[in-house]
Amino acid sequence: MAPQGPGPWQPLLTEALAQGPTMQLLLFLVLLRPAHPQGLPQMQGVTPPGGGWSGEDDLPGQEDLASEEDPPGQEEAAGEEGPPEAETHSGEEDSLRLEDLRTEAPRNTPGPENHAHRGRKGEDHSHWRYRGDPPWPQVFPACAGRFQSPVDIRPELAAFCPALRPVELLGFVLPPLPELHLQNNGHTVQLTLPPGLEMALSPGQEYRALQLHLHWGAAGRPGSEHTVGGHRFPAEIHVVHLSTTFATVEEALGRPGGVAVLAAFLQEGPEENSAYEQLLSHLEEVAEEGSEAWVPGLDVSALLPSDLSRYFRYEGSLTTPSCAQGVTWTVFNQTVKLSAKQLHTLSDTLWGPDDSRLQMNFRATQPLNGRVIEASFSAGVDGRPRTFEPVHLSSCFSAGNILALTFGLLFAVTSIALLVQIRRQHKCMAKGNASYQPAEVAETEA
Repeated sequence: MAPQGPGPWQPLLTEALAQGPTMQLLLFLVLLRPAHPQGLPQMQGVTPPGGGWSGEDDLPGQEDLASEEDPPGQEEAAGEEGPPEAETHSGEEDSLRLEDLRTEAPRNTPGPENHAHRGRKGEDHSHWRYRGDPPWPQVFPACAGRFQSPVDIRPELAAFCPALRPVELLGFVLPPLPELHLQNNGHTVQLTLPPGLEMALSPGQEYRALQLHLHWGAAGRPGSEHTVGGHRFPAEIHVVHLSTTFATVEEALGRPGGVAVLAAFLQEGPEENSAYEQLLSHLEEVAEEGSEAWVPGLDVSALLPSDLSRYFRYEGSLTTPSCAQGVTWTVFNQTVKLSAKQLHTLSDTLWGPDDSRLQMNFRATQPLNGRVIEASFSAGVDGRPRTFEPVHLSSCFSAGNILALTFGLLFAVTSIALLVQIRRQHKCMAKGNASYQPAEVAETEA
């Protein structure tokens, strides 16, 4: 930034510069005041609308993100490249070696339309893949948008927003019948949800669930889409919702808040997760690309963390083509635990096109481009909640807002003190210039 020039008020103060050390000190403080203090969250650059469809519910033995140590083999090696998704706007590479992994190849002839999936994970699955050509923006221009997903979440830079209330779920516990449609669409495994599953982000922000799907990596290689402080988790679940304001997904895409995704990280734990086992036990039935199966209904809320009050919120996009923006993302702070065997089943069972394993199906993190990630809880630099009670304000205040307010108050106090001092000095100068004239008394003769 170029140095700032003298302000319009500086000529008024030139006469006072030499009046004493107090005035010089005040002027020095004023001149050092930054012109445009910026908030820390704005400097982190969070991504707003956009979201690949995802969602996930409660699981036993879940823990907060900050308290979780990285599982063995999940550390990202510095300097390693991630799946080249050829996003021209991203400028970022995931830190995972993928040279040895085959991924979906583009097909020349589109298959039958999957109406439940269209508009949620992208328009035509035959025209894109996670690795190689063509670059997504060449086929789907929205993938080059400024507010894309997923993003890297830095808890220490998130803006604490007390107005964010716990997520509310209604009707997520489903009976065994009717059965639910499970499909391997070549990019993920997707469970279509029936009508009646309602979700509320806040009063007036009501949604209905459409589907859930997962993103994962490979053996020893994590595959969550979002990252926390650069750390990638083994897998991630997305539950996709449509705003009750809109009748169709096509109508809602690109409209702020038209689509909402609940996301949770999956992590290795010591025990089998019985809720997830109800899904994972059917993966063999949909191992081949395009295969379908019908599975008994289940408690969808059990796939998400038990604590729905602590989460990160930002506006982003779908994480797959068409990459439409306007998606409200809720990424829970609490992780969901699966056994090592279950995570292996997820990453090593399904197949994509050309007899390739369906693995590493996640998009590279995208730049925030000035977006602010909000948090429903006050997080420390290590991601753990702070020990003090948060101040309950009517709106969200970030560290940058507080810094700007502090500088503003300092400038106001300094300016007032400076004006008072100048006024006093002017009065003193006026008194010093006045000459004493003794009164003349006319003597009168007696």
